[in-house]
Amino acid sequence: MGDNDENVRLVKTIEKLELEKKGIEKDYKDLKVELEEVKKSLERYKLIVDFAHDWEMWFRSDGSFEYISPSCENITGYAAGALIDNPKLLDSVIYPPDLEDFKRFISDSLDFVEIRQSLTFRILTLSKQIRWCEIRCRAVYDSRGKYLGQRASVNDVTRLMQALGEIKNLSTDKEYDARIRERYLREIEDKDRELVSQLMVLSNKNETLQYIKANLNEHIKTCKPAEKQMFVKMINHINSTLLSTDNWENFMMHFEKIHPGFFSRLQARFPDLTSKDLKLCSYLRLHMTTKEIAGLMNITPQSAEISRVRLRKKMKLTRKDNLADYISKI
Repeated sequence: MGDNDENVRLVKTIEKLELEKKGIEKDYKDLKVELEEVKKSLERYKLIVDFAHDWEMWFRSDGSFEYISPSCENITGYAAGALIDNPKLLDSVIYPPDLEDFKRFISDSLDFVEIRQSLTFRILTLSKQIRWCEIRCRAVYDSRGKYLGQRASVNDVTRLMQALGEIKNLSTDKEYDARIRERYLREIEDKDRELVSQLMVLSNKNETLQYIKANLNEHIKTCKPAEKQMFVKMINHINSTLLSTDNWENFMMHFEKIHPGFFSRLQARFPDLTSKDLKLCSYLRLHMTTKEIAGLMNITPQSAEISRVRLRKKMKLTRKDNLADYISKI
C-alpha cells in the first residue's frame, strides 16, 4: 500500500513537471517572438534614424559620442565615422566665431543648465562652404530611468536664414572667402614690397655702376695710353659685376614662392615670350617703374619703354588695356 502511494506521488510530480515544462516552453516561444519583434523594431528605428533628413547625434553624459547618423555627411561633408573616430574634428566643422557658443550649449544641455530649447549656429563644410544650422537637444533615459545623455537633432536652416535676410551672401561663403583673400593679399603685398626693396638695392647699384662706366668711357677717349689700359680693366670688371648681379634664376625662385605658377601660366598663354620678356613681366607684376626696370635690366629707360611696347604687341593688347594690370591678373 505504501509503494502504491509513493508511485502515485511520483506520477503526480512528473505530471506537474510536465505541465511546468510546457509552460516554460510556451514562455520561451513567447519571449522568442517578443525578442524578434524587438529586433525588428530596433532595425526599423535604426533604419529611420540612419536615413533621417536631420543630422542626429547622441552625446553620452560625459560629452562623448554614442551615435552619429549618416545624414551628417549630407550637411557637413564629413562621414559619421570620421567624427566618431576623431571627436576633435567637430571643432573644425563649427564655424570659428560660433564654436564657443556651440560648446557651451552642449555642455549646459548635458548638465541641465541650458534653458533654451535650440541654438542657431554656422558650420564650415568639407568644401569650405558656410551653412546655418539649428540644434535641439533632449535628455535620453533608459527603461529604469537612468540618465544616458542628450539626443541632438541638427537641421540645415540656411535657406530659411536666407529668406529672413540674415546671412545674405554667407551661403556662398563670400564673407569667409573675403577675409581669407584679404589676409592672403596683405601677405602677398608684404612679400612683394620686400622683394622690390631688394631689387631696388640692385637697381641702384647697377645704375651707379652704369654711371661710372659711362664716365670711364669718356675718360678713355682723352686719357694717356697707360691710363687707358687701367680704365679698360675697370670697365671689364664693371661689366662682369653687372652680369653677376643679374641673377635671374635666384630671382625666379623667390618670385615663384610669392606668385606660384606665374611663369608657367604666362608661357602657356604666350609661348613666344623670350627670357627678357619674362623678366619684364615679372618686374611689371611687382609694379616697378620704367626707370627701376631699366636699372635692373642694365638698359636705358628708353629701351625699357620700347620693350614694353613690344610686349604689348606680343600680348595683342589694345590701347585701353593697362599692361601692368593685365599681367597682374595672370
